Amino acid sequence: MTIDFVDRSTVKILLDEAEEALGRIATKHGIIVSRKSCTYSQTEIPVAFKFVVPERTASGDAINPRETEFRKYAARFGLSPDDYGKTFKTYDGAYRVSGIKPRGKKYTVLGEHVDTGRTYKFPAGAVKAGLEPPQKEG
Repeated sequence: MTIDFVDRSTVKILLDEAEEALGRIATKHGIIVSRKSCTYSQTEIPVAFKFVVPERTASGDAINPRETEFRKYAARFGLSPDDYGKTFKTYDGAYRVSGIKPRGKKYTVLGEHVDTGRTYKFPAGAVKAGLEPPQKEG
């Protein structure tokens, strides 16, 4: 496939392929690769990837840096460190707690949509409400 100009679908294809290729290198060396979002023009896509040496469990398994950060800052936003990875519901679907933005003002919690895998930002209060089981009437 020859690319003549850059558009949203081209960016998605190229970034997904690049992340997959870098993921193989990261796996080989027991590290994690992540990418940041980017802006693009019709002729170029400036991309930022980083390799991270993760903390490890006692058995040597890698701990996702997002999880480490979430556990560190969760209480600041009224959440439990154990909420990482839990599912919460909003009016438009189910999400999995996948990170935190400690310097954020309003949308401080990252949630990955259970069906699409896309990540969105949420207010901590909305996440907390979505995690709590519905109150029984009576």
